[in-house]
Amino acid sequence: MNCPRCHQDRLVFDWAIGTMRCESCGHRLYEDDAPSPAAPEPLAALPPAPPAQADPATPTVFSSGKRPPIAFDVPVGMDLDALPEQLNDFEKVRMRGRLETVMYALAQGRRQAAYRALKAALEISPDYADGWLQLAALAEDAEEQRACLEHVLASQPGHTLAMHTLARLDGSLAETAAPSGPSQPEPGQLAAQTLKCPQCGGQLTYLEHNKEVVCHHCGYRVLDADDLARTDRHETLLQGNLKRKQEAVAWNIGTRWLRCDSCGAITTLSRQTLTSTCRFCQSRHVLQENVNLRFEQPDLIVPFSVSGDQAGAAISEHLTSGMRRLTRLFADAVDRISLEGVYLPFWVFDADMVVTWSWTSAPAHGKHPVLLSDVPYLAAPAPSRELLEKIEPFDLRRGVDYDPRLLATYPALLYSVDLPQASIDVRTRLTRQACRQAEPGLRINKPRGYNNDDDPGRLQTHAATQFLTYRFALLPVWIGFLLEEDGDRQPVLVNGQTGKVALGSREKTS
Repeated sequence: MNCPRCHQDRLVFDWAIGTMRCESCGHRLYEDDAPSPAAPEPLAALPPAPPAQADPATPTVFSSGKRPPIAFDVPVGMDLDALPEQLNDFEKVRMRGRLETVMYALAQGRRQAAYRALKAALEISPDYADGWLQLAALAEDAEEQRACLEHVLASQPGHTLAMHTLARLDGSLAETAAPSGPSQPEPGQLAAQTLKCPQCGGQLTYLEHNKEVVCHHCGYRVLDADDLARTDRHETLLQGNLKRKQEAVAWNIGTRWLRCDSCGAITTLSRQTLTSTCRFCQSRHVLQENVNLRFEQPDLIVPFSVSGDQAGAAISEHLTSGMRRLTRLFADAVDRISLEGVYLPFWVFDADMVVTWSWTSAPAHGKHPVLLSDVPYLAAPAPSRELLEKIEPFDLRRGVDYDPRLLATYPALLYSVDLPQASIDVRTRLTRQACRQAEPGLRINKPRGYNNDDDPGRLQTHAATQFLTYRFALLPVWIGFLLEEDGDRQPVLVNGQTGKVALGSREKTS
């Protein structure tokens, strides 16, 4: 490594001073480069403490007018074997040497030397997340700390500590310890919430036509879904990821659940729960088990408006309408319809999208903003997402804040796809939906082609997500199978709010 002063390859690490020193001219790397090399360095560059009388709601500021950084526990050391892959061997040697200098300086409490060496290392490659995290801990003000944390998230979007610290910096999260995201329930968390009549202690049932929960025995009306609160609460992904790990409300699903050994579906127990057959795959390997995982409570629930009889009638009408009447002539007769109501878990997204457009034979191009609302993404592997899209939309404006009493008759499928994964997977659908929504307006204003003719060629579009918010909702769906006389079956879904029907592909039995 060449000395920046005499340009000779004589730089070696001096253990006595804890930094690189040139054997030829004595230059100390990062020490003699400082603006004031002779000035003694303080042990720590900490912001002044706020006055005791200060209002805690008022952020502390330096005399320069800048906010101080916040303290957080950064992991000790850096992984020197995980340097960015795009670096060549010489750049890796240079960066590794500078990062070693950083760690030695931190071990000796020389924060300013570590700060300068770290900035020099990140000039070689700005894609090293561990370096930006260390620099965030050494930042001199909140603005610089924010920029460092944003660099970490640009390299590693799911970095929990960076998201947590950035949320604290924004004031959207309480000053508490970093989240650990436990999945196992703590002792005492599984106390079941008893869903019984407050008058006679009888079982509760849900009436679809009135959207009411009443006592099955004495008829006492426990609640009317139309009277429940409706909170239009949306959270950003950053806030949601952190709050759900640190301040999440546990979903009280009782002490027992129903699990299918074949497809893995897990549902809550209800008054009408049948334990013989899985409603999703028709397997008979269904077990009642003790609850051993912790789930987060939904924000929203859309109550059932369509009863089982109405769902069956909608299926019959669907089978005898249009061309389906002819196709049924060549199919075996339906022996019976197996149908069960269930609340399915969805992550529901609102998105600000920008559609970039151009024409293959015209110079015109530009960007078109699109707002998407209430785009649902199933938080479970079954039923089929393609089949579910055929029974959309659901009117989430008719939803209410989650109330466990609405599960008295119909169980809820527990989610298995978490928010971070869903926010990645849903982008394909958001992109497709945004482009489809923008294309009619773009085609109406079709430009002239390169040859000043009326053919601008083919429209090309691409959508990008600018901002994303979400809610966690339970939506009502009737799930069933058309069982034919020869044993074949055909999956069917009915929207439990609108009665819209969708049929899947026929499944042959061996």
